[in-house]
Amino acid sequence: MRQFEFSLALPADKIQAIYQGQARYILVESDDGLKLQLPAANFRGFVSEDGIHGRFSVTIDSDNKIRALHRI
Repeated sequence: MRQFEFSLALPADKIQAIYQGQARYILVESDDGLKLQLPAANFRGFVSEDGIHGRFSVTIDSDNKIRALHRI
């Protein structure tokens, strides 16, 4: 398994596209420069009135499936 850390700042208007089904993935860049395309549905628990903001850690298995996603 591999673990990546990244920062994310998505304002509330961008989150609307996720809930309306227009955006299925969120593209982030990890601290070590790797671009990750993560399913937007995994971030629903982190949505606030302001959108999604913070530092996150994601653990991905050898089949590129998300095993854990945490705010750090």
